Amino acid sequence: MVYSAVILDIEGTVCPIAFVKDTLFPYFLRKVPTLVTSQDPVVRSLLGQFGTEQVENHIRKLVDRDVKDPILKQLQGYVWEEGYKSGEIRAPVYNDAVKFIQDVQVPIYIYSSGSVKAQKLLFAHVDTGKAQPEELCSKLSGFFDITTSGRKTDKQSYLNIISEINRKAETVLFVSDNVLELEAATKAGLRTMLAVRPGNAPIPKDTHFVEVRDFEQIKGF
Repeated sequence: MVYSAVILDIEGTVCPIAFVKDTLFPYFLRKVPTLVTSQDPVVRSLLGQFGTEQVENHIRKLVDRDVKDPILKQLQGYVWEEGYKSGEIRAPVYNDAVKFIQDVQVPIYIYSSGSVKAQKLLFAHVDTGKAQPEELCSKLSGFFDITTSGRKTDKQSYLNIISEINRKAETVLFVSDNVLELEAATKAGLRTMLAVRPGNAPIPKDTHFVEVRDFEQIKGF
């Protein structure tokens, strides 16, 4: 593999796109009534930043519309942490992605719209079918989200990451299932690949991105 580093998306790339919508979001929504009455000072501070008295209703609307709101992402990370710790949640990372992360000798970074905290929780509790979840955080070189680097459809976000990891853009590979994200990364000079996984959105007919269905393919480029 000729890349100096790899940046991976999460949802629809290293784990099923349904995991967030069918597992994480419903779990979070079940906990919202308790969340809005929490006396935890960190939670109270985050809730206050929404600037509305109808906090519970506002949160539910954000989740329903899948709004990439930084405050919401932090709250979700807080709730999901409890779910991971209790064993109620485990991350169904694809086996080929697990092997890729474990075996590849170049730095691997994660860039997701989910908070860095949520990313670390996911990779610390990977479901590999064993009695205990697998821990993959130690195999990853860094984590980026919309708060640290910007939105994933903006060219500047990828320039920010490249500057942070001190790599030349043309030597870094970004893998995602989202064409708009890949276009932004391409404009920033990165190499890109389109993740094709079961349940992902149909591939646009005019896409020019190299498609990857198994991460073993990446090693050949």
